[in-house]
Amino acid sequence: MRRFTLSALAAAALLALPATGAHAASFSLEHALTLRTFQGLEWSADGMRLAFVVTQPDTAENTTQQDVWMWDARTNRTRQLTRFAKNDYAPQFSAGGDTIAFLSARGTGDDVRPAIWFLPLDGGEPFPFGNYPESVGEIAWSPDGRTIAYTQLDTLSRQVREWRKKKWDHVVEDEQLQFNHLWVVDVASGHKKRLTSGSFHVSNPRWSPDSRSIAVLTSPTGRPDDGNATDLGIVNASNGMTRTLGVMTGNHVTWSPDGKYVAWAAMSDRTKFVAKSDLWVALASPPSPAAGAPRNLTASFDEDAYEPAFSANSDTLFFHAAIRTSSVVASVPVAGGAVTLGADRDGEAMPMQASGARVAWVQSSRNAAAEVWVAEHANLEGRPVTAVNAAISKLTLANTRVVRWTSTDSVTVEGVLVRPVTAWDNVPMKTLVLLHGGPYGTRYGLGFQPYAQYFAARGYQVFLPNFRSSGGYGTKFMVRERADWGGQDWRDVNAGLDSLVKWKLADPERLASMGHSYGGYLTAWAITQTNRFDAAIVSAGATDLAALWGQSDTHRYRAFEFGGEPWKTFDEWRASSPLAYIQNVKTPTLVLNGEADQRIPYPQAQVTYQSLKALGVPTEFVHYPREPHGLREPHHRADWLVRMSDWLDRWVK
Repeated sequence: MRRFTLSALAAAALLALPATGAHAASFSLEHALTLRTFQGLEWSADGMRLAFVVTQPDTAENTTQQDVWMWDARTNRTRQLTRFAKNDYAPQFSAGGDTIAFLSARGTGDDVRPAIWFLPLDGGEPFPFGNYPESVGEIAWSPDGRTIAYTQLDTLSRQVREWRKKKWDHVVEDEQLQFNHLWVVDVASGHKKRLTSGSFHVSNPRWSPDSRSIAVLTSPTGRPDDGNATDLGIVNASNGMTRTLGVMTGNHVTWSPDGKYVAWAAMSDRTKFVAKSDLWVALASPPSPAAGAPRNLTASFDEDAYEPAFSANSDTLFFHAAIRTSSVVASVPVAGGAVTLGADRDGEAMPMQASGARVAWVQSSRNAAAEVWVAEHANLEGRPVTAVNAAISKLTLANTRVVRWTSTDSVTVEGVLVRPVTAWDNVPMKTLVLLHGGPYGTRYGLGFQPYAQYFAARGYQVFLPNFRSSGGYGTKFMVRERADWGGQDWRDVNAGLDSLVKWKLADPERLASMGHSYGGYLTAWAITQTNRFDAAIVSAGATDLAALWGQSDTHRYRAFEFGGEPWKTFDEWRASSPLAYIQNVKTPTLVLNGEADQRIPYPQAQVTYQSLKALGVPTEFVHYPREPHGLREPHHRADWLVRMSDWLDRWVK
């Protein structure tokens, strides 16, 4: 009966959402569900137009909608270009800037796959460009405008297709019947040519400025577990001959404007799964193998380096660095030298995309949700060129500030405190500890925190600690001692909470903890170590780490963390598992998980729930069909938020 009541409440909340443009005085469920996000920023060749994708949840249809938008520097106008029921994404400009190619599954029939579509910018409706037997994954339009590179899955054999039609659709674990490969299509004739083949995956095609080569990422399987096995390849666009550099790469490769260099952000050691990310640069066409050796430009920089953007004259790389709770512009000479810190964004800024000296990025701040920003130079402050989330800044939002405390090992730790505007100074409040996921390299910053604002609007002070392993505080802080899950990270959190109580900001009799992914794990750990919390919420949180090794899609990373597979170092796995101490739990705990979650699979949540139930601890378990590690369907997200706030209100008085 309880579940029906909560589901009905979430449904009622969705039905009650006001029309677009209306907003309440404080941050509401509507705002949390309908925040728009951005991706796929792409400049036209002349740097006068910027295309990007806006993703907006559709609560009525229980889906998310992706559309292509464009900002025009000549008019300083931003407009939406596509409005179709299917998702439109991955925009690419033609050489002349008069046409945008994008991906969409706009076709008709029962088996519609993503394909290439063209949108003329001088007027007219989008139209399909060519036919493709399998899904098109990514596209890149050559600088000379003659060719579009794209990735496409191999076509299944006729026998396999026939088997699947007859429901002989068994799955052989680790068997790969399709690989993603690189193709090109001639824009004038429509002629297609395959450039790569073999038992490996190709992704992220990026053209050289002279349109002769394509940089790609290669992976033996394309799976998360093989992330350290990625390599950077330079493919000849005429004959498909590929030169691999033998380096680890991240998710993006950037060409210098003069075509001499390729640059990327990645770790340096394939045998390590936790390490600092650095900026690397290599000659695209070296005169000799020795001259082509990649160079690490940020080895002496004590923070992670992220996806870079080249300066207009190709002599400098710019990137946004996480420095404590803010994003700061960092730069380093391509020839080598010290990293220089520049403009402080005073918020959370994503990687920059450059066209000449002009750059674009996505940024949010304490009281403003994410928008697309543009600056005439990377080191300038810039300005927002979209206002799709502008209504948020007009709300009555909770105050956000940085707090610092000393942990148990005398190290200074930092976090963010989101305190309702109704709170009096030095008056203890009921407090929700919100633990971040990851955990490595992630952290809470001064960007907009929608979930913290959601709970703050319901009367909770929200504490967001940047515990050990968080980014922005130096390599030693981030690359913590291995197998220390639930160790110094938990002591950092607990010490921070003690400080809030000491400062008369948190009421020790009204405390709760929640988190998702690693934050879910750390919440599960916390309630086995202390009974100070009145309520807990474990969302996609692991409890039995030894079992997680075999269940998850990331085996190698976890084995690296614990010094070997579970049969080699079982005591270490068990020592960090909340299940080993579950008998200590007294805290009422809500357990949440997606049924299609491969990172923290559903059985982990079952173990948590069944254990607490057997122990007589008040608990509920809610699982969401079709959902992966992060909930995607608006109806499920609504239930997730409403159910969590109801659980907190029920137990934190």
